[in-house]
Amino acid sequence: MYNAQKFLDHYNELDQLFAKALNQADYFSFSQRIRELPQKNSIVRRYKDDLYQLGNLRNAIAHQSKGGIPIAEPFDETVQLIQKILEEFKNPKRVIPSFQFEVFTVTPDTLLIDLLSEMDKKDFSQAPILDDAGKVIEVISTNTIARWLFNQVKDENVILPNSKIRDLMPHIETKENYALISRNTTLYEAAEIYLKNSKEKKSQLDCLIITQNGKPSEKLMGIVCIEDIAPYLMN
Repeated sequence: MYNAQKFLDHYNELDQLFAKALNQADYFSFSQRIRELPQKNSIVRRYKDDLYQLGNLRNAIAHQSKGGIPIAEPFDETVQLIQKILEEFKNPKRVIPSFQFEVFTVTPDTLLIDLLSEMDKKDFSQAPILDDAGKVIEVISTNTIARWLFNQVKDENVILPNSKIRDLMPHIETKENYALISRNTTLYEAAEIYLKNSKEKKSQLDCLIITQNGKPSEKLMGIVCIEDIAPYLMN
């Protein structure tokens, strides 16, 4: 099969899916769909500029061929791009199960030495702090620990074995420096939430915390850090 035919097959399927998502009739143009869909879909927001170019290419192939033979043959990379967009639109990756794992949490009364021990064994850098009702109230990170430790050394007051998380909480640089997201959040949506919240707080978020519906009182299902979401960040 020529690349042109592969491209047109992917394009037509994508156009139909866009029409269905918008509940639009067939006579609406591909470019009209692209203008409207970004308000509803993070995949289209991510690839909007590419989609406009792919639409122009489709018009050149479909409308300017002679004898049924396309005048343009897309590169393999172009066919792979539209196929990738199609697959991501049909089956977007979500934060669950991508980042599902047992989250280690602490309370204000947890001993710091216990947290450090878990961080060393499991190699993580943030831990949600829960209140007595199991609700997320803050996140403690290795940066907080470092700031607290510096102050202890400076004051010659290092009492690590008996120190509790509540002793470190005043040293959290940016309060509530995290965002809660639901398990159905797509990876591109998670990246957008990360950027939006970081901009609003004027500080890079410590993490995104995943629960069933993005509520602080729900069971924690996973955590997304900047290293995890970096490939999906958008300008």
